[in-house]
Amino acid sequence: MLKKLFIGLLLLSVGAAAFALATELPKDQKADKAQKAQYPPYPDVWDWQVPEADRPIDVGFIVKQMDNGDVMIAYRPDKEGKKYKYITFFGKAVVTDTKTVYKDDYGTDAKSKLAINNNLQIGGGGHGGTRSGGCYEALSFDVDVYDNAQRKILSRKKLLQIFDKPKYYETHYPRCMNGPSFYYQVAAVDARYLPLQDGTFLMVIPEGYIIRFDQKFQTKSKMINDRFFWMSEDDMHDFESAKYGEHYDEGVDLKKLYTDLYQLLMKKRRENK
Repeated sequence: MLKKLFIGLLLLSVGAAAFALATELPKDQKADKAQKAQYPPYPDVWDWQVPEADRPIDVGFIVKQMDNGDVMIAYRPDKEGKKYKYITFFGKAVVTDTKTVYKDDYGTDAKSKLAINNNLQIGGGGHGGTRSGGCYEALSFDVDVYDNAQRKILSRKKLLQIFDKPKYYETHYPRCMNGPSFYYQVAAVDARYLPLQDGTFLMVIPEGYIIRFDQKFQTKSKMINDRFFWMSEDDMHDFESAKYGEHYDEGVDLKKLYTDLYQLLMKKRRENK
């Protein structure tokens, strides 16, 4: 009887050990699982700027979600450079083995539109006006909140960016009715968006900047009211009509418009200091 009991207990213990070995993840898989579970919660990080942002880096600026919840930024320091640099948004880690985190797909990239709760969508694009004859101009990009159910725009505003160095705006008269070419230091941002798992999202700006917002466009980034400024559609209309009259669309001097707007934003920056 005791012999049978001993044999039964031995078989039971062997079976339990075998079950534990069968259900335990291999070491490399456990490491992967722990890596994937790193974020959220996210650190108190709300913006990022390419170190070489003194020059345009809009070519090759890629922002992608990682398996561990962080975000990887891939960029080339200049337009001629062939070698990318890789860094993580939250961890501030330099990525050297990109094969483990970088996937050659577009599903995890920042997009031109972002779906949020209550059937709402954040997006934008260019909206040409009569003053420029339907041609591109650097204030044409908007950030819209769109209600898919009602099929209407709930709000429209611009995120305006000021530049340390002037850029050249070339007009094409007479096809575009916006006067001679000129230099300018303010433009509306043509953004992309990347959702995060806590309901916040990243706004990716082609010049080499990233700003994190919540769904009400609140942020702790100090870039707002310093390099970037929100202006609603109504405020933009009030600014232009006050400066140039109610019929400002009919042939306003774009050089003067960009200069006046830049001076307004610089005044706001000084007041915010």
